[in-house]
Amino acid sequence: MPQPNSTVAPTPTEWFVGELAAQLDLGTRSVDLRRRRILQRLVSWSASEGIPLEREAIFDPAVIEAFCSRALAGESSRGTHRADLRRVARELTVKAVWEPPPEAMAWRKVAVPYSDEELDQLVVDARDQPTETRRRAARCFLALGLGAGLDGRWIAVVGPSDVVAAGGHVEIRVGEPAPRRIVVRAAFEEEVLALADSAGEACLLGRRSVARNRVGDLAKKLVVPAGHPRFSPSRLRASWLCWHLEQGTRLPELCEAAGLKGFEVLSDLLSHVGRLPSNEAARMLRDGAS
Repeated sequence: MPQPNSTVAPTPTEWFVGELAAQLDLGTRSVDLRRRRILQRLVSWSASEGIPLEREAIFDPAVIEAFCSRALAGESSRGTHRADLRRVARELTVKAVWEPPPEAMAWRKVAVPYSDEELDQLVVDARDQPTETRRRAARCFLALGLGAGLDGRWIAVVGPSDVVAAGGHVEIRVGEPAPRRIVVRAAFEEEVLALADSAGEACLLGRRSVARNRVGDLAKKLVVPAGHPRFSPSRLRASWLCWHLEQGTRLPELCEAAGLKGFEVLSDLLSHVGRLPSNEAARMLRDGAS
């Protein structure tokens, strides 16, 4: 005669872990199963240590550290389990002294430099703008962006008095957020001087304006044919940086001219810098740039 089905009542620790898993919405994903298993181990260990079956007691930072140090000693996955427990503990407790998680670091997105073909198209499109105001804006973007690595933060405020020809080169002086002097690339010296000479009392871009996003607004108004790239001061600056990297400009001097405090932006541009033939690279690595 078949026996009636019998069920075994969950133990208090099993009930406790089930409630925790429900609150954390742990399902059948591998990460959820892993966290459920480590919760069960923590709760069982806490019970064996005489710790009350209470969230604030079990998920105290000191208890979790003790569990990881003693119960998980020697396990290769101890770091992962510790991170899991610290993460869920913040969700399961109110009184336990947990520091808030650090703010996520902002993702740094560096503008993509223009290709040589795109730069050629920009030069033609700058000349073909329908009004003098737009032609001057496009010329200014190219001269200050490709010639001195300036973007919207400075392009709108550089005036004639900020352009200095002395010592056999042309310099542009800029202020905040990174005051410095920038030597203009030789190919853009005449254009920068011409823009300064024709600016009068205005800035090189044209009449002065207090509009916060004047450069961005002007860039949007520039006319470009279908399939041609838009004028972007940030992309022009990235192209200037890549040009210097390809020419072998020393990083300390380049960072100073660019107003950079470190090399992070430059490292993000390395994938856009052309590589030397192997024999030239070997010579440079052996003898240095010359």
